Amino acid sequence: MSSKSRFIGLFRNSSFIFLVAIAAGLALSGGASYMESALVPVLALIMTVSILDISSRIFLNFKKVLPPVLTALILNFVVLSGTYIGLSSLLIDDPDLYKGFVLIAAVPPAVAVIPLTFLLGGNTRFSLVGNVAAYVAALAVTTLISIIFLGANFIDPMRLLVILGELIVVPIVLSRILRRTRIVSSVDRWRGPVVNWGFFLVIYTIVGLNRDIFLQEPGTLLPTAAVAFVATFVLAEVINRVSRGLGVEKSDRISLMLMVTRKNSGAAGAIALIFFNPTAAMPVAVVTALSVLHFVWLTWRVKRMR
Repeated sequence: MSSKSRFIGLFRNSSFIFLVAIAAGLALSGGASYMESALVPVLALIMTVSILDISSRIFLNFKKVLPPVLTALILNFVVLSGTYIGLSSLLIDDPDLYKGFVLIAAVPPAVAVIPLTFLLGGNTRFSLVGNVAAYVAALAVTTLISIIFLGANFIDPMRLLVILGELIVVPIVLSRILRRTRIVSSVDRWRGPVVNWGFFLVIYTIVGLNRDIFLQEPGTLLPTAAVAFVATFVLAEVINRVSRGLGVEKSDRISLMLMVTRKNSGAAGAIALIFFNPTAAMPVAVVTALSVLHFVWLTWRVKRMR
């Protein structure tokens, strides 16, 4: 492969793009305030494009989809959400940062779980079915978690439902409509770049809005990073070892590790900025940075899994 091809390939690599977004947010934060109002539309576009190739027929066999649906809901909304809320209540003193972690805990799994599962050789069917079911459940679960741990005084339930409708319902309906047209085949080759660079804008905005905290308040950053580290690196390894002890196959364990460590941080960041302030979105930036590093580590780790 030529040097030119390698260079072009970097700008198609998710990990590289996300790291550049973090660096750009820290170095060139001026444009972040202009992008803030565009976060919800950008996230809706990412969601729509990401699920275009998912057929609704996959849910017709109830007996086959029930186990992955229940497993995904427990791992993401019970284990991972419980980890974020529990650790942040113990380690985080700043109320705005705590709100940010609660919102991360409340949102569904990251859309990226599906392509990441494929890249790592995991069980894509599990990730696909579990992810879609979690997004449907999120209309109720996200609202409940937010109200229980933050209170209706901070979170307007109806406004939150409207935002979730824009981020979940509209993309699902729009993707079903687009699947019935010929546009799917022509759009398919652009799905990767749209998702990657859409996330670039989201990550850049959230990091840029929190630039001063990152650079001037390392004391605030350390406990935030500690929560994110446990919820990614530590939790993934625990699930891997426990599931291996139970005789779960390698491909299934890869899917479990991703489902129990990935949240739709972009949605959490958008909600934080709408209801609170940039500080509440800071945990999203930290979690995103750790998630990128965790994925890079997983590419090495899964090769050594038995």
